[in-house]
Amino acid sequence: MKTEQDLPSALGSVVSLIERLRGEGGCPWDRKQTAASMRVYLLEEAHELTQAIDDNDPASVCEELGDVLFQVFFLARLFEEQGVFTLSDVAERTTEKMIRRHPHVFGEERAETAEEVRQRWHEFKAREKKKTNTDPLSSVPRNLPALMFAYRICERASRMGHTPFGKGPETIAATHDRVDAFYGAGAAEDKQGAERFLGEALLALCSACFQAGVHPDAALKHATDRFAESLPPAEEK
Repeated sequence: MKTEQDLPSALGSVVSLIERLRGEGGCPWDRKQTAASMRVYLLEEAHELTQAIDDNDPASVCEELGDVLFQVFFLARLFEEQGVFTLSDVAERTTEKMIRRHPHVFGEERAETAEEVRQRWHEFKAREKKKTNTDPLSSVPRNLPALMFAYRICERASRMGHTPFGKGPETIAATHDRVDAFYGAGAAEDKQGAERFLGEALLALCSACFQAGVHPDAALKHATDRFAESLPPAEEK
């Protein structure tokens, strides 16, 4: 296993590799890529990494981390070629940001619990975003998977003092109401109404998940895994 002393050389090798691929006489496919075209590959590699983590497969995690690292370095190279920023700028900016958001480690503030750290993290992030945008919801990427997007919106809205469908039992009651309305619309062959009520039921459940400290994406993934494992093996034909 490599040590931290090997890190500069190893990372430098990745940089050199990408420079070779993008340079004259390099790979025609790599040379034609843009940030927009690489987007899908970054998403795919991120999903493969999370799958390896879910599988608790360290060897695969190591490999997939490498693929994600390559994507990050490659994208940074594309912007460096445009004269926008460099990989060093990326590293310096994230280091400065993380130090700024951890005053309980690098400053005089104190935080005794993980929940205190999480709360202050959101406060720091909100202050930073407010300098450039007055909409606190704008920091939530709209192209997140639907469950993750809904959860983050519920989280941000709650910090603004707004909770969709109420709190606690009210949220669960709202979920039941929307599910009943969904079934009613389905029975009436009202596809548009069924979609609306099902969406609201899912949003209410996401709000309930936030209030309970449970991530809906993880909950659904684990439930689906349990269901898939319970299925009998397919019969061979």
